Amino acid sequence: MSRVFKIGTRASTMAVRQTEAIVRALQDAFPEHRFEMVTRPADADLDLKSRLGALGGKGGAFVTAMHEMMLAGEADMVMHSLKDLPGNDEYYEDTRFAIGACLPRSDARDAMVVRRGLAADAAPAVIGTSSVRRAAFLRRLFPGAAVVPFRGAADKRIARLDDGVPMEFNYGGRTPPLDALLLAKSGLERIGLQDRIARVFSREEMCPAVGQGVVVAEYAAGNGEVRRLLQAINHRPTMWCYQAERALLRVLNGHCDSPIAAHAWIEGGVLKLHGVVISLDGRSLVEVRDETLSADPIALGSRAGKRLNDLGAQTIIAETRYID
Repeated sequence: MSRVFKIGTRASTMAVRQTEAIVRALQDAFPEHRFEMVTRPADADLDLKSRLGALGGKGGAFVTAMHEMMLAGEADMVMHSLKDLPGNDEYYEDTRFAIGACLPRSDARDAMVVRRGLAADAAPAVIGTSSVRRAAFLRRLFPGAAVVPFRGAADKRIARLDDGVPMEFNYGGRTPPLDALLLAKSGLERIGLQDRIARVFSREEMCPAVGQGVVVAEYAAGNGEVRRLLQAINHRPTMWCYQAERALLRVLNGHCDSPIAAHAWIEGGVLKLHGVVISLDGRSLVEVRDETLSADPIALGSRAGKRLNDLGAQTIIAETRYID
């Protein structure tokens, strides 16, 4: 029997493009059904003046609205950029929802966009980012630059960059006009702005965020019909990689302002993992590299996370914890 399934998403251009990819994958796999997108703005899309931490971190800022859609029956499943899903114990203790599928991973690297009129190879004096991880690496790579918070949908941030519009905060402060922004390369490609990329950072220069470049569909854990649909489009090699990364993140139990990075990849039949915890000023970091031939990515990530803790990761994480 033909059915209509609704996929919830945030209303930003980026989120819509990512959800369209899930819709296409499901529609190709199940032509007898119809898959429709429904949008809902998250708190972080409406409030651009508060820190993400003040909005409950990425869980509160981006994820809660999607969970509410499923609980209200507005959506059968929802799309997430995996890097926005928390990876701490609190997230895993909520067993009402589960990741049902991931699409093949896009390029996980970070990219710099410069203000129109500025040479691509110019040294930016003021760089904006919404990520504490990117900010930490930027301070390490560009010690002479001012790195400032700059939130919002990617396309709107770039427009504000070009127009010299500062970021204003609810406590009355504001940033200076920017010379450059740091964003996900895959996100820029999804919204057709890849021509604005001035520099792509190697994974060695700037280790990606956990789950960066991975689009997932989450569902209500008791919905067996939706689970079976999602299993059909799940890309297992990407799943193994993100499971290793998220296992590392869970061991570290970082908060929303923790500059934690991890990237896993498969090379020659071996699952490899690089994990980093870096101080906010970029001056110190701890990192590990590990790999496994076995089909147990969670064990790999957990082992790497424990090694990071042995190297002092929790000291760095505690120093970055935001205090009201």
